[in-house]
Amino acid sequence: MSQKELAALVASRTSRKRTVPSATSPMSTRSEPKSIIEIHISNDSSPTKRACRDVEQANVKVDQAQQQEEENLEQLPPLTQEEQQRYNDFRTSGSIFLQDLPCFKLQQAQPAVGSSPIPKCRECRRRNVVPKEGETSAVHDVYCRFYEFRRLQFNEKGELGVVGFPNPYSEPTPEDTAIWQPDGSTAPTSGYMDIQVCRYILLHAGDQFCYLWRQEAEALRLHQNPDGTIAWKKAVKGTREICDVCDTTLFNYHWTCRKCGFGVCLDCFKDRKEGQRLRRVETATQKGCDEYHWLLCTDPSGPQEHALTELMLTQIIAGDALNVLGRLLHEVRSLWQVPQVCGCLLSKQAVEDAQLNELIQDMIKESQLKQHTSFSSLASEQKLHQQQRLEQLHAKKLEFARERGIDYVPGRVWTKETLGKDPITTAFDNFKHINFLRKGLAGLRRFLPPRAMTLAHSTQLAPGVPHEWLCDGKLLRLTDAMHPDNRVLYQEVWKCGQPVMISEVARSLNLDLWHPQAFCRDFGEKPNDLINCLNGNLVPNQPMRHFWEGFQCMSKRLLDANGKPMLLKLKDWPPGDDFAEILPTRFADLMKGLPMPEYTLRTGNLNIASCLPKMFVPPDLGPKMYNAYGSALHPDKGTTNLHLDISDAVNIMVYVGIPQDGDTKPQLAATQKAIALGGCDYITRARCQSPDVLPGALWHIFPARDADKIRDLLNRVTLEKGFRLEPDHDPIHDQNWYLDDKLRARLFKEYGVEGHPIVQCLGDAVFIPAGAPHQVQNLHNCIKVAEDFVSPENITHCYHLTHEFRRLSHSHTNHEDKLQIKNIIYHAIKDCCTILTRALDERIDAEMAKLQAE
Repeated sequence: MSQKELAALVASRTSRKRTVPSATSPMSTRSEPKSIIEIHISNDSSPTKRACRDVEQANVKVDQAQQQEEENLEQLPPLTQEEQQRYNDFRTSGSIFLQDLPCFKLQQAQPAVGSSPIPKCRECRRRNVVPKEGETSAVHDVYCRFYEFRRLQFNEKGELGVVGFPNPYSEPTPEDTAIWQPDGSTAPTSGYMDIQVCRYILLHAGDQFCYLWRQEAEALRLHQNPDGTIAWKKAVKGTREICDVCDTTLFNYHWTCRKCGFGVCLDCFKDRKEGQRLRRVETATQKGCDEYHWLLCTDPSGPQEHALTELMLTQIIAGDALNVLGRLLHEVRSLWQVPQVCGCLLSKQAVEDAQLNELIQDMIKESQLKQHTSFSSLASEQKLHQQQRLEQLHAKKLEFARERGIDYVPGRVWTKETLGKDPITTAFDNFKHINFLRKGLAGLRRFLPPRAMTLAHSTQLAPGVPHEWLCDGKLLRLTDAMHPDNRVLYQEVWKCGQPVMISEVARSLNLDLWHPQAFCRDFGEKPNDLINCLNGNLVPNQPMRHFWEGFQCMSKRLLDANGKPMLLKLKDWPPGDDFAEILPTRFADLMKGLPMPEYTLRTGNLNIASCLPKMFVPPDLGPKMYNAYGSALHPDKGTTNLHLDISDAVNIMVYVGIPQDGDTKPQLAATQKAIALGGCDYITRARCQSPDVLPGALWHIFPARDADKIRDLLNRVTLEKGFRLEPDHDPIHDQNWYLDDKLRARLFKEYGVEGHPIVQCLGDAVFIPAGAPHQVQNLHNCIKVAEDFVSPENITHCYHLTHEFRRLSHSHTNHEDKLQIKNIIYHAIKDCCTILTRALDERIDAEMAKLQAE
């Protein structure tokens, strides 16, 4: 385990507030090493021994943190004059108040001699923060688990005591309720979403919300404390509450210790009640934890295990907003004719009002005038003008149909089969004979069958959209990134979990910004870690010019211990979520040129992560850069090993190059051979042989539905090689495998699993669905940039993977829940229901006004 991974392990066990590294971190002051050293970072042969060693190191870190905490508490900052006056008033009045100071400061607010201090939360300590530019001294960032959560009161003797916790129904203010409650006065977070977009989101995310709602109701059944109290923990701006056991974001119901603030999610509580351990590989017990890896209570009487019967049920959502939204969702979907396959009783209700049904039908048809327009920021003025003329034409047709009672739905092409059919209402009609729901760790996952299409069929669906079909009609390649009707075909295949490729994206980018020479000029002296893809070893602390200069000159590449050029990739740069800060010009260029902006932009109306209110910690969705040398001469070595992501992503190739100081013929021949071995079809191979096309990277993307079959094969291969399978590790999530042609052939022969081989060239954007296992081999030197997003079509996979990741070991890079998918689903459903309800109310008011005027 690397030092970085160990630090993450300790942080996750001792802290629940994530902080952004300071700009003055040690990385910026490291000196250049005198020699090139490779550090072996791959997994050793005994994960159990490694886990024990990691736990021992973590225990040392915990001891050091506790010692530092004690030293900090000896130098407590005094109460400010305002704080002292406020607590004097509380002492005089004897009124009940919410704790608004960290626990260690409360001791100074209680000067009564001989009084016993109130319980202090487990995390109430000071953290020194590096002063910002212009500040003379360090400031103190304090996070207390009882802040604005515990109710306090001074008694007649002046002793401070705990008198309870907030009530979720009586104490939330209208501002607190507005965050969670759908109503007509609160503006949606997501901004502009029309009727069809809202119906489309409800179609794909509504059933997952229903499961989430039922799962939350289960908490009341699991609760074991005879007290029966349900406390309310107000959502605090900029703070992400996480489970102390599995690091999953706490959405609503969870259990809290009254004494130390320990918090545990619904799933971990259920596992403990059923006697199941979350992880089994960490055989050594970490200091301060019990055998289930639950943190011990820091009660003043001494450390002790947390008993299920003593934990307090706590909710985050204000009042009854969750139940209100759950009932409203089913009512709205019934009214607006959105199919429901959740199977609950509310989904069986139908709307009996014929006049209301007719009114909503009219509103749906009117909204479909623009339903097929993507509102693409890349569309030219000429194409947008053509689009407006088409909409005007369809508006006239709709008015004509209304006057004569014809069932007409606006759209592009009409046949006998499609006339009068709403694409959302009939979304699942073609799959009625197929069971496309599969039980997973978290409810039912939706796997629509793969769709193979011909050019003749797709041209009817979206005439005028330039495109072609690869991989036997299963891979859509759109050849005009700026066409406003791209969304029509994109959604046809994206909802089935299939990848999409869009070409000519480079036309919208300033490629001079993405050239290796530009990066070398701007960041050449900055140090960063590199990875040798030939052996997976780390090359630490190198000035990045050593990497960028090797992009175009083999003679300038770093050499390994045997004197051979290394096959390098740049590790984690730019770091974390600092892309916009470190590369502001390139960030603006990328945002301007992203294809399918309604999905990929942070504010896109089909990127439902945009629905998360500003007070929540935003998920890290990128952008991220992937910079690596080409490896076509090493067909069994991947640039990025097989893995899968919890969210959707678009990956854009912004530079492809070949070193010019050597013989390029072997490299070019190896590239064509790799493409042939990769299983690419004739159209792809013909494109790559064109003299004006330079292949950049070879992708293999497998369907999300086949992830378990791939795991089974890799586990079998592991056993065949004489190794044993370790618990709490996963052959896909560990990213230790690259499926070469032999493994891919075996996967197809024994399991019938076949991926999508994709060759990504300059300007190509590859869309990868959430949960789809994929791997990448750079054929030539490549610079790629990726942006993550959360589409409604793949929301069930995001939800399932959150539960899958929580069972990984604490040291795993994918362990922590950074997406907050439950919060995203909740607020997306809330916004859609609010918009549709408001639209219907406004339409009814308008119709009533017309009648009164007549």
